[in-house]
Amino acid sequence: MSNTIGIMGCGWLGKPLAVQLLKHGFNIKGTTTQISKLNELRKAGIDPYVVELQENFIDGGIEEFLEGLNMLVLNIPPGLRSNPQSDYEGRIKLLMRNVEAHSNIEQLIYISTTSVFEDTGDIPTYTENDLPNATDTKGKKLIAAEEAIKNANAKTTIIRPGGLIGIDRHPVKYLAGKKDLSNPDAPVNLTSRDYLIETISGVIAGHIDKPIIHAISEPHKSRKTYYVQKAREMDLELPKFESGNSVGKRIVSTII
Repeated sequence: MSNTIGIMGCGWLGKPLAVQLLKHGFNIKGTTTQISKLNELRKAGIDPYVVELQENFIDGGIEEFLEGLNMLVLNIPPGLRSNPQSDYEGRIKLLMRNVEAHSNIEQLIYISTTSVFEDTGDIPTYTENDLPNATDTKGKKLIAAEEAIKNANAKTTIIRPGGLIGIDRHPVKYLAGKKDLSNPDAPVNLTSRDYLIETISGVIAGHIDKPIIHAISEPHKSRKTYYVQKAREMDLELPKFESGNSVGKRIVSTII
């Protein structure tokens, strides 16, 4: 089992993952894009580095971060919603060139997304055996990024969670009180942070040994049923959904 693990992206997901792994005796190196976060990560027991992927270069101490790692977890938000023109594939390829220069890195775990699959009116079910088929610009960039990861010399595991949720983070808070929401009958594909951390930890421990893993923790209820129920549970104003046809998908795992 690897002893020194790097987590690229020690934020909402990466930091608690690091803390969990520290409890199991691993040495953890982690990155942040904010200098102000360094002390916070140090106090948690993480060896922190400021690293930021730019379009044509990597800003910060990428070489120092990669030095001595046995395993690397890539938790890099694509940022394609706020910046659709971003060359995410190019940034991942740039990172991989740096990773490939460090033969000590034996395994890569890449946190991807279910957005590599197309939403359609027949609400298809996708498992790990299905090839990504998204046709929009964002989806194509995400698929290309996965392919760049697969081409690495190290052993790779791609984990595809759904929308991430936690005690302090839930999409119903943004949907509460809104009207004419679309796709009422489309199933939700959501993943709790704790479940995703458990899945990543399982891969690191060798309990889960597959190249692609779908990590969905919540039942596939319809958007309307699920979000109305959650709004009631959280005492929020109920969201209102439009009637009509829905497009969506159902992400399931044959592994976990």
